[in-house]
Amino acid sequence: MTGRIFAAAAALLILLLAAPALAEENVDIVGVVDAIDLSKLEEAAEGTDVDVREMVLSIASGEDIWDIDQLLEKAKDTLLSELANAAGMVMGLLAPALLSALARQLAGDGRGTAVVSQIAYLVCAAKLTTWFVRLIADAQALTQRIASLSDAVFPVMATLLSLSGATASAALVTPLSALAGNAFSALLAGVGLKLCAIASALAVAGNLSPKLKLDRLFDLVKAVVNWTTGVLMTGFLGLSAVKALLGSGYDSAAVRTARYAVDNLLPIIGGEVANTMDALVSSVLLVKNAAGVTGIMVLLSICARPLMALVAALIALKLVSAMLEPVAEDALIELSDKFSGVAGMLLVVCVSGAVILTLLLGGVLTAGQGVVR
Repeated sequence: MTGRIFAAAAALLILLLAAPALAEENVDIVGVVDAIDLSKLEEAAEGTDVDVREMVLSIASGEDIWDIDQLLEKAKDTLLSELANAAGMVMGLLAPALLSALARQLAGDGRGTAVVSQIAYLVCAAKLTTWFVRLIADAQALTQRIASLSDAVFPVMATLLSLSGATASAALVTPLSALAGNAFSALLAGVGLKLCAIASALAVAGNLSPKLKLDRLFDLVKAVVNWTTGVLMTGFLGLSAVKALLGSGYDSAAVRTARYAVDNLLPIIGGEVANTMDALVSSVLLVKNAAGVTGIMVLLSICARPLMALVAALIALKLVSAMLEPVAEDALIELSDKFSGVAGMLLVVCVSGAVILTLLLGGVLTAGQGVVR
């Protein structure tokens, strides 16, 4: 505990030494933003509409930067674009299935009809496989970008927590962010997405012949992906909540002790120094919260299009199954159903990565509040 008090006092002393340069109104926020390294966060935000430094300054200064109508309009346009792309795939799947159904109606169930049905199935399977290879690659890129964002935003948050005197919370941020990075790269990308690729192969192989049944194996893979991501999100939620509570208690005690020492041990000026300390800490915490919200906005910008593409694929495949049911053979309907299940698995994996990072950022946003009187 003594070590934490010393660390908190050292961090607050650094702020006090910077006080003359941060004395003017609003210059403290600009000074704090200029003092931290945002280059990695700006690199993680490349390709998005988020200007990291401008957003941090705007949020910390209390400016209104949210154009909700514009954001909703852009989200709607993106979703409509992805739905249009998925509609093209729907037509590509319906055409061979309807040709197969027409051949069966005209020629009955002879050998030639079976060959046409098999060709229609292989064409649809090839189209779906090509589509999902691209979706899995996009999901892989998304998880890597989420991991890069995690590696970029948490050092900034840890630095700002240390400057505010919340050294215990700052010490907890680093292992949590490292654990999250490993979860993104090893579990979600390394295991979850590979299982989705395996499920795609099982969906195709399981309907090639009536003698080959892989339904239970497909269901097992799907259950493993869903349960793994669910347990992962629950674990991070509990871990971040417990760590935040522990860090908050330590930080509050350490900083209050350091503040009491300054207030009572320095003659005459102790009270003024303690008040200055509170003002500087408040400015640092404002910048910390602004950086966290900026990280969440970058995360939303990164995730928007890939997640909408998966939602569009899920809707399209459900629509294909419903439209094929009256006319197509069971193999084509089951193929469409299983690929819609794979789309759902991909969506679960990608959303879980975004949710885990959001949970951790939310925990860090609430950290350090106890250091201010």
